[in-house]
Amino acid sequence: MKKTTNYLIALFVLVLMPACSSTAENQSQANVKGPVIFGHYTYGHEVNSFRACGTKQVFWVKGSNETLELMAKKYNALATKPYDDVFVEIMGDFESKASYGFAMDYDGQIHVMKLVNMKHKYATDCE
Repeated sequence: MKKTTNYLIALFVLVLMPACSSTAENQSQANVKGPVIFGHYTYGHEVNSFRACGTKQVFWVKGSNETLELMAKKYNALATKPYDDVFVEIMGDFESKASYGFAMDYDGQIHVMKLVNMKHKYATDCE
């Protein structure tokens, strides 16, 4: 009887583990709501920038560690060369220009709360 109980507990744990191991990316981004902003994203050594469709202004990207790690991971899987642009759909808030660091070289900052989509860049992205 005790052996059967141990097997059932082990089976129960194995079944529940995948359900409990949802990634931080899914947990931290699941409840974010707001307007989606479209544009091009560039990532690399000392570069983390976003240019919204229809503008020439370039913004330094900031956000939670989970969101930034997710963006970097997906960017690295898509980019074909260093500092390549990719098309992104994000939810975030524009912020004022930074007063220090790499971010001060940009027109402002954007705090990304959620990455909705990221794909290869095409000429028709912003139409």
